[in-house]
Amino acid sequence: MILGLTGGIGSGKSTVSKILGSIGIKIFDADVIAKDILETEETKKEIEKKLGKKFITDKNLIDKDYLKKEVFNDSKKLKILNSIIHPKVKKYYENLSKEFFDKKEIVVFDIPLLFEVGLEGFCNKVIVVDIDYKLQLDRVRKRDNLSPEFIKKILEKQMPREEKLKKADIIIENNGSLEELENKVLNLIERIREEKYENCCPSRKY
Repeated sequence: MILGLTGGIGSGKSTVSKILGSIGIKIFDADVIAKDILETEETKKEIEKKLGKKFITDKNLIDKDYLKKEVFNDSKKLKILNSIIHPKVKKYYENLSKEFFDKKEIVVFDIPLLFEVGLEGFCNKVIVVDIDYKLQLDRVRKRDNLSPEFIKKILEKQMPREEKLKKADIIIENNGSLEELENKVLNLIERIREEKYENCCPSRKY
């Protein structure tokens, strides 16, 4: 069984992923997968061709910090980068879904842009980690030392919170403590394991 896991920046999605991993659930992290794809020769050639040599270092590596800064300040460049990376990420998860979709073993597809890339169809259920907007801004500002303006730019590149919540099969609210979050996640997994595979999670919000 594949659980898709997503949520906006600072929502606590990565914390939920760590909790799930700590109880032995396999996690397939899109950020890790995308970074691996980014360093393949095929991808580097495409980036050089479509975005320019300035993103490739003298050691033939992608300058990730420079690339991130450039694409978040230029929607055209972001669109080009996404057109290079997203199809490869999608293909990776498509192959994984064939392996796990009909199995009882629970695995997690941890994907920040799950809906944006159109990967929800590869999951049996989709979990959205939700957080109050003001709390979200405050957590990201403290964690990453980013300005509110830059955080808002990042959020503008993602699907609006309201749309994600409508598309979610399961919503985990993360406006409280870490202990509360852990209890919600563990309770959710216990219910999934106890209930019939095809009829899990009748309660939508945790």
